[in-house]
Amino acid sequence: MSDKSTSHESKSLKTIDRVYQYVRKYIRENAISPSVRDICKGAELKSTSSVHTYLRKLDEMGKIEYRPGLRRAIIIKNMEDDTPVESPKPAEASVTPLRSDLVELPLLGKITAGLPIYAHEDHDEAVYVNRSMIGSDDCFLLRVSGTSMIDAHILDGDLIIVRKQDSCDEGDIIAALINDEATVKRYGKFNGVPYLFPENDLYSPIPFNTEGCRVLGKVVGLHRYSIS
Repeated sequence: MSDKSTSHESKSLKTIDRVYQYVRKYIRENAISPSVRDICKGAELKSTSSVHTYLRKLDEMGKIEYRPGLRRAIIIKNMEDDTPVESPKPAEASVTPLRSDLVELPLLGKITAGLPIYAHEDHDEAVYVNRSMIGSDDCFLLRVSGTSMIDAHILDGDLIIVRKQDSCDEGDIIAALINDEATVKRYGKFNGVPYLFPENDLYSPIPFNTEGCRVLGKVVGLHRYSIS
């Protein structure tokens, strides 16, 4: 396992343990389990979707019983168990080495091809892509939601490969942040004013000239699991 993937796993386990210890403490002090929003605030997470992910992992590890869809329905299996959450021991001593032509990219979350949505960087997932797609660039993945870029062949559900950079050229397709909301569009100018342009006539350009606007990176590739 690479140093990068080991570091990512260690960070994820620390976050899972933080969620677990917070839930135990809350139940001890309040005699009921915390809500998802309680955990989001108490464990210092940016999104409720991340909380659900970590709770499911704790359920899989046997630390809790978690019933999605029910309010305050988290059960600690053993309230006396305050040991930190650890990664499961491997079933075999041998580990298949990662192929040299593959590279692991973190999947940071969802980005819209449509109206912007809230951006956060919590992630537990990673996807392997061929190294030839990115070379030595520092890249990450975002899952596309929406249809505003379909004429650029970026479809709802696609994973876009984004090269980290804080500037771009006219005509580049970029992942961009407008205040706390993220979107994917083509960067350009109209009468000298920067805009984010969709690739679908049903959507309108978005002004990109305020203080809260910044470039997250340039879209350099696409990862798609299936075609219809």
